[in-house]
Formats: sequence, structure tokens, C-alpha cells
Amino acid sequence: MTGRTVLAPIGELAAWWAGLALLWLVLISSVQPLETAVGAGAAALGALAARAARRAVSKR
Repeated sequence: MTGRTVLAPIGELAAWWAGLALLWLVLISSVQPLETAVGAGAAALGALAARAARRAVSKR
């Protein structure tokens, strides 16, 4: 595996995670540590789902 094949999926997941985590922080009313942790976890799951969906569609 080359560096690009390893870094591209990581970069894509990081971009999805950052966008979803930012959206979570904008939509909640108060930023508490527990809410931040839950938002980070939810954003990680969303990033994995978004990457899987994009890969499923692009293979058609």
C-alpha cells in the first residue's frame, strides 16, 4: 500500500467527522463535556456511514 492509499481514507473520514462535529456543536444549545463527547462519537459513526455510502455508490 502506498502512502496515498492509506492517507486518502483517513483524510476523508477526518473531513466528514469535522463537518458533522461542527454541525452538532452548532445545533446544541449548551456545550457541556458530555454533550461534546456524545457529539464526537455520533460524528464518528456518521463519518463511517458517509464513507461507506459513498463507496457503495461509486462502485456502480
